[in-house]
Amino acid sequence: MKISNRELSYLLIIKEANDKGCGATIFGVAKSLGVSTASAYEEINHLMRKGLVERRSDGIYVTEKGIREMNSLIRAHRIIETLLVRAGIDPDRACELAKMFDEALPEEVVEKLYEYLGKPDKCPHNKEIPSTQ
Repeated sequence: MKISNRELSYLLIIKEANDKGCGATIFGVAKSLGVSTASAYEEINHLMRKGLVERRSDGIYVTEKGIREMNSLIRAHRIIETLLVRAGIDPDRACELAKMFDEALPEEVVEKLYEYLGKPDKCPHNKEIPSTQ
């Protein structure tokens, strides 16, 4: 399964709350993303149906499956970004361009690019490239 950049933005906000030791709230997610509470509610339900988040008594949490999917898209983005920078594109522009097709690129292609680039461990913005595990 591939997730979209929109789904990733929700998962990142939820995981940020989880990393602080608590569940995310629909209101908090909506506020962080600048969307209506109703929109956040709908998207969180969508993520729950896909098994990417779960609702517990103390809030919303990203599942293991959700973390794997997040890391997969982040990995693709950072590998594409690295390729574009090495081709001579400004790092910030490369980031914008990578968002245009990072979710559409098959994992097989992402892995070939990773190998071609010499298996970098960081992107041009010095952020870690997640592993495939």
